[in-house]
Amino acid sequence: MLAIVAGISLGTENFSPLKIYKIITEPQTYPFEKTIFFQLRLPRVWCGFLVGSGLSVAGLILQSVLKNPLAESYTIGISGGASLGIAIGIISGEMLTIPVFAFIGSIISIFLLLIAGSIRKMSSGTLLLFGIMLNFIFSSFSLLAITLLQKEKFMEAVIWFMGNLGSYYPAILNSAPFFLLPAYFFTWLFWKELNIFSLGEEKAATLGINPDKRRYLWLGIAGLITGYCVSLAGLVGFVGLVIPHAVRTCVGADHKKTIPASILAGGAFLVIADTLARTIVQPVEIPVGVISGFFGGIFFVLILMKTSGKQKW
Repeated sequence: MLAIVAGISLGTENFSPLKIYKIITEPQTYPFEKTIFFQLRLPRVWCGFLVGSGLSVAGLILQSVLKNPLAESYTIGISGGASLGIAIGIISGEMLTIPVFAFIGSIISIFLLLIAGSIRKMSSGTLLLFGIMLNFIFSSFSLLAITLLQKEKFMEAVIWFMGNLGSYYPAILNSAPFFLLPAYFFTWLFWKELNIFSLGEEKAATLGINPDKRRYLWLGIAGLITGYCVSLAGLVGFVGLVIPHAVRTCVGADHKKTIPASILAGGAFLVIADTLARTIVQPVEIPVGVISGFFGGIFFVLILMKTSGKQKW
């Protein structure tokens, strides 16, 4: 709630809690403020909460299923496929196609990951390395594509690659209840299975779960959630890495608690990051991916140093 209040209050035009109350109760008295509040601030805060919560849940799933503390949509290659989709969408010249191509790129990336894993019978660690290689390949093609663009389109591509909550499309934002809520409900419904996966594939098989088939199902769900988030805000990195670890520190490793906690904490984190991006260098707006990447990158290095030399999580 504090993150949401900060998100709707702070910006180029600051609103006090009293003024927000008056805007809501007496909108005809504040026509200019009403436009800012209802058409800009509220949708953007809602968008930030959705993207943050989605990436957090996707990261939680990937870390549990792959049993690796460094697994998230960035490291497993899903965001790399999305970046290539964004580049293709910008090259096409139709702005409305960018979110569609971003979503398709994410799905193609996770599809290739699933196909490779099923054919070669990869372990979770090998699957993560394959995802990292996919990310490098897709990102290289994306950079090659945007270097050939005109200056205006090049800057637009950079904004999408760095993440921007101001570039969402209302139709995609309005579809969230029909897309994210079922994914969240399914994830929470099978929280016991994620707990079992966290124990390792051998114990999962002993307890009656087929690790290979169920792992691909969970990877597919994480890919769909990430694809939706990317189609809203572009590439916002490290949220799926930082939040699940922070949540486990607070509420423990039981997924019955970590799933709803990740939804709330991830949404709050990105709303705060976006508020900082809009306010710290006014009137210039920093891409939200810069803020999340700064804190996430530091956290990534700390985890890497802590887990170096260890075979298992």
